[in-house]
Amino acid sequence: MTNPFIIAEISCNHLGDKHRALDLIMAAKTAGADAVKFQMYTPSEIAADVIIESGPWAGKNYRELYWEGVTPLWWFEELFTFARSIGIVPFASPFSESAVEFLTELDCPIYKIASPEIIHLPLIAACAQTRKPLIISTGMAELSEIYKADEVARSNGATDITYLHCISAYPANAEDFNLETLVRMRNHNFHVGLSDHSLSNVAAIAAVALGAIVIEKHLTLSRRDGGPDAKFSLEPDEFRSMVTASRQAARAMGEATFGCRESEKDSFQYRRSIWLVKDVEAGHVITADDLAILRPNYGANPSNFDIFVGMKARHDMKAGTPMLGNDLE
Repeated sequence: MTNPFIIAEISCNHLGDKHRALDLIMAAKTAGADAVKFQMYTPSEIAADVIIESGPWAGKNYRELYWEGVTPLWWFEELFTFARSIGIVPFASPFSESAVEFLTELDCPIYKIASPEIIHLPLIAACAQTRKPLIISTGMAELSEIYKADEVARSNGATDITYLHCISAYPANAEDFNLETLVRMRNHNFHVGLSDHSLSNVAAIAAVALGAIVIEKHLTLSRRDGGPDAKFSLEPDEFRSMVTASRQAARAMGEATFGCRESEKDSFQYRRSIWLVKDVEAGHVITADDLAILRPNYGANPSNFDIFVGMKARHDMKAGTPMLGNDLE
């Protein structure tokens, strides 16, 4: 199994500071992430001017919340250039068709559809028309909505699409993930991954074992610094641990093999084999009492025991000799 593609979601954890955004890109690279992702929107395009009624941001005004987390458009060119210069892939979640156009000018290599946008079919179509890989989060989506998004994406030219199973809770609890969903989605021939809003590594590791090829988690420099996403974001050392564990899980999955593996060669001697337990002379007809199945594995396979009984010794042999087929006739 190949390593999962691991995304550090920066979101609004830059806290309105471009230098912090650059530090987060470096932290993601140091932690072993393959990519950093930002969000591109203007608050008036994404939300109405009303109060949020429930959830972690209850009581806040929708637009004011998004103003608090916005990544200014004029940062993106510098952010993308810096990320590329240190060898990490930069991309974004656009929330409008105009944002897709802007990202196209930056040669954005991947387009991400956030969970709430899976029903925004014109946005999916615009991203698909770039012919770049799509990553679509499925939090809250019915299977029929996933199929509809897939139909729109493919009919508009997308061929490389990965669906991220996601629990749209902030933070999410491991017991809420129902990761068996990944198995079902793979049975529907979807490429799958996980967008993980928990602070634990459990879901990410289990998802890799179930075939996830993409893992996305939020990254912050420190949860103590605050911000709308701080409560469900990993700090750099935590993110590094998640990357390490996820890749170890991928290596542990490997591929289906049978027989003695390279790492087991030294242990192969501890299997049993056929040994002579009595002295015999040439021409002696071997009986079951003459033989035993013992360690180490220096003699013939025990499956030959009944075959050896009744054969004749070719030469004199001492007790304690491993029996081989060429000893008998």
